[in-house]
Amino acid sequence: MKRTNSQYLVGLNLIPELSPRRLITLLDHFSSPEEVWLASVNELSSLLGFRGVAGEVVSGRSEEKLDNELELARKLELDITTLVDPDYPVLLREIEAPPAVLYMKGRKRIDTARTIAIVGTRRSSGYGRAIARRLARELGAMGLVIVSGLAVGIDTAAHRGALETNAHTVAVLGSGFRHIYPAANAKLAERIGEMGTLLSEYPVDTKPAKWTFPQRNRILSGLSRGVVVVEAGVRSGALITARFALEQGREVLAVPGNLTSASSAGPNRLIKDGAKLVETVDDIVQEFPDLCCSNEKSRVKERKRISLSEAQQRVYDLIGLEAMHIDDIIDRGNLSLSEASYILLVLQMENLIQEVEGGRYIRVR
Repeated sequence: MKRTNSQYLVGLNLIPELSPRRLITLLDHFSSPEEVWLASVNELSSLLGFRGVAGEVVSGRSEEKLDNELELARKLELDITTLVDPDYPVLLREIEAPPAVLYMKGRKRIDTARTIAIVGTRRSSGYGRAIARRLARELGAMGLVIVSGLAVGIDTAAHRGALETNAHTVAVLGSGFRHIYPAANAKLAERIGEMGTLLSEYPVDTKPAKWTFPQRNRILSGLSRGVVVVEAGVRSGALITARFALEQGREVLAVPGNLTSASSAGPNRLIKDGAKLVETVDDIVQEFPDLCCSNEKSRVKERKRISLSEAQQRVYDLIGLEAMHIDDIIDRGNLSLSEASYILLVLQMENLIQEVEGGRYIRVR
């Protein structure tokens, strides 16, 4: 049976020596993926950068491995889209070294006209997670697509915030689908696969490694119109994503943090270097005029659904983005411990506030 060009790309993507950049070079030189698959050692060796790997590329082409990969993807109920397919994400196609192959579970179509990435450190604070969750929740309520990397910490908070409003969220994996990482987020990955999109450029049996995560970060930014960094060290993967975003001509935005916190050093530096400072969701959508129209309507509609008593509203108004201890809430709200505890419970049940650590509370929305 004759292969399609999409299938040939899947086979070429299985060859370790063919990095994304090398594969794009071959696709630019030859007229089709099929021609790349059939090219001789001499033809490959004549290309700049291929003299030392041409033999490995030719010997790595395996019909058997290709068939096994396609069968494994079928068993895992994965969709596969490639650079030669019309449903390949539009924005991602524009980057310098786009992935030739995307394995996908869930929604196959990603509207890259409405994508915003929210990324940050795994070693996040309660404050950072609350901010990421709130931003994702409010952006998701506007119909935007939230992109992140499934890591613990900020990424997890962003995905969860989007899911709370049944928004489309895209998780870009740093491994193949047989090795979802981290294992602690297996249930979250399952939910995203049902309600959003799980996506990977790596062959199905690829295990997570130190090199797979920095490489996948170009996809996070490449899929997105803008990247919002929430808490990140100066050497974190989130800043790698921000650097890719700048190289790809995407907007970079950052949430400021405590000057004494190592996890705030990354976003604070980005702001110092010219990134847009983000305090509210409005700061994000103002960078994209075509996304602004539904912002206020969606938030007003959401607020109308929640009815608070006078005391509950007073406590809610006291709590902001800086974590506030229950003792301060009691003092400033002129409440007893039992009154404050009850009101805080109600506000948490309404998903308006969140307890972060040590009896401290922060506003979610």
